[in-house]
Amino acid sequence: MTDSKSPNHYYARRLYRVLSTIFGLFLTGVGIYAVFFGVADSLLRILVGLLIILFGANMLWSAIQSKASWLSRVGPLP
Repeated sequence: MTDSKSPNHYYARRLYRVLSTIFGLFLTGVGIYAVFFGVADSLLRILVGLLIILFGANMLWSAIQSKASWLSRVGPLP
């Protein structure tokens, strides 16, 4: 693969980083909402909410550092 040697990765571009930041903030907000206002059982609500917060925070941190986030490594989703 020549993509790993290319200095211009898709996740280092400005637009991708801005959109990743916005989506990371959105996921973090959804996770916080799920923890405090979810209608599921409290243990399930907290676990899923914290998992969503973790993915959102990782997207924010990856956008700051110009790295690929965990969600972008999953691959194309259907």
